Amino acid sequence: MSALLLTACSGGSGEKEKAAHPVFGAPLGQQPRQALLATQAEGTARFTQTLTFGSPEGDTVQKATGRVDFAGGRAAGSVEWTLAPDLPEEAKDELLGARLGPGRSPALTRLAVDPDSIRLRAGEADYWLDYAGSLEVFGGEAAINALRGTESAFGGTLLEVLSGVQDVRESTETLEEKGSRAYQAELTAYNALRMFSQDLRAELTSDIDPGGTKTPVTLGIRVDAEGRVTRAEADLSALLDRKDGALAGMTGLRAVLTVSGHGDSAPAMPAPTERTLDAKDAVTAIGDLEEGACADLTTGNRTPGTVVAVPCDRPHDVRVFAHPRLDTAYPGDEEAESAVEERCTGEYRPLPGAWKREAAEDDLFWYTWPAEKDWGVGGEPTATCYIVTRDPVTTRLSAV
Repeated sequence: MSALLLTACSGGSGEKEKAAHPVFGAPLGQQPRQALLATQAEGTARFTQTLTFGSPEGDTVQKATGRVDFAGGRAAGSVEWTLAPDLPEEAKDELLGARLGPGRSPALTRLAVDPDSIRLRAGEADYWLDYAGSLEVFGGEAAINALRGTESAFGGTLLEVLSGVQDVRESTETLEEKGSRAYQAELTAYNALRMFSQDLRAELTSDIDPGGTKTPVTLGIRVDAEGRVTRAEADLSALLDRKDGALAGMTGLRAVLTVSGHGDSAPAMPAPTERTLDAKDAVTAIGDLEEGACADLTTGNRTPGTVVAVPCDRPHDVRVFAHPRLDTAYPGDEEAESAVEERCTGEYRPLPGAWKREAAEDDLFWYTWPAEKDWGVGGEPTATCYIVTRDPVTTRLSAV
């Protein structure tokens, strides 16, 4: 009897099946999200983003740059504004953040974010202001919250919105890098607004309902051959639909983000030796400062009534010199201002000469008082009179 020999034969070529690409192998609609995950998986990256507000006066640009450590939840960088010439004052106040006294928040702010704190160094300040732990004490909608992102430690970039894209399609644009890809997608207004602080959201649009209709916010995304995000560009002009606000004159809004240096060095955080103030101790209402106390006007919270208490023997923006009491009954807007000016004038005249000499302009002081809705809330209504020691302007001041 003959022996029967059996064998098995594969129907393939004998080569191992090639693994699917971690980003391009996913369904098209999921690829932007997978590209974000691939970017985060590199650990670190550098970024630059420009946010351009178009207006008849020209472009106003916010430029954010820095490094992020995705895994460690850390970031270090800066935010700088370049304002269009002749931009209306109310628009400047809204974009940079209004503050008591002259001017507005500085055009340049340095930031350092880690899992435990948000530190900022505003303009010419010689210290970091440290918002550590829970920020609830400053209010759930405080602008400081927007400085921390959810997709990267540095908030306010287009990385925050990639997970919410819809209607994803491949772009037909020609790319230089072999194997790279580009996409076009759309965002709802609600998702696009995640880039902005609460107060700025309300000025941009009148429709921030998460269940509202889709707004035609378009987004372009580029990824390299590894599937990592290298660029994102969004036309956010559709968000400019509020016609009664400070930004009503804006004609366009675009954001451009570039990401590079994937896996490079981690962000350089402030050294332990650098001067730091605890925001929970230093940030306070100007009306709570003692007479003779000094403060800086920029807290990072975009709240005009709050200041940073600083020693008077160091550089400072203002010195409080009086808290005059006001009548219990609200007298009306003009009468209230007139009464406050009269009482601050009386308090100013006998002040020490050293206090007067530190004023940015001779014989010039400022004052603030409660609005009608706050008049007498929590006790007897009082005003606050203060000398501005630097950065003077000529609006809403009182000259003696």
